[in-house]
Amino acid sequence: MEENYPPEVQRIVARIEPSWLAAVDVSPGWYPLLGRLDERLSSIAPAYVVQQVKSKFGSLSFYARASEDPYDYNEEFHEAIRAAEWESIETCEECGAPARTYTIRMWVWTLCGDHARERAASRA
Repeated sequence: MEENYPPEVQRIVARIEPSWLAAVDVSPGWYPLLGRLDERLSSIAPAYVVQQVKSKFGSLSFYARASEDPYDYNEEFHEAIRAAEWESIETCEECGAPARTYTIRMWVWTLCGDHARERAASRA
């Protein structure tokens, strides 16, 4: 599954703990954001581990620990994650352009105007 992602996302997939699904469940517009987050987290905690990466209510949800030790809490590490999650609510999930959140057919998306119109017009 890892080979379907660009290199910046493959690095994150490689950090996913074995007991979790090795998948990054976000659209390509957020891949550059994830790449920047991985670089930042790697500089703070080189051995960090990931449990899950997904979109939830139009926002990035990134679940990770600074190390394999579940009691190892690192404020700078968690602040970097929170900053990326906040950045995601202003970044189009599809193309990375400036965006806002939309509710389309009872689902929350963060999209630019063009992708919001496309999504609203599609039947899927």
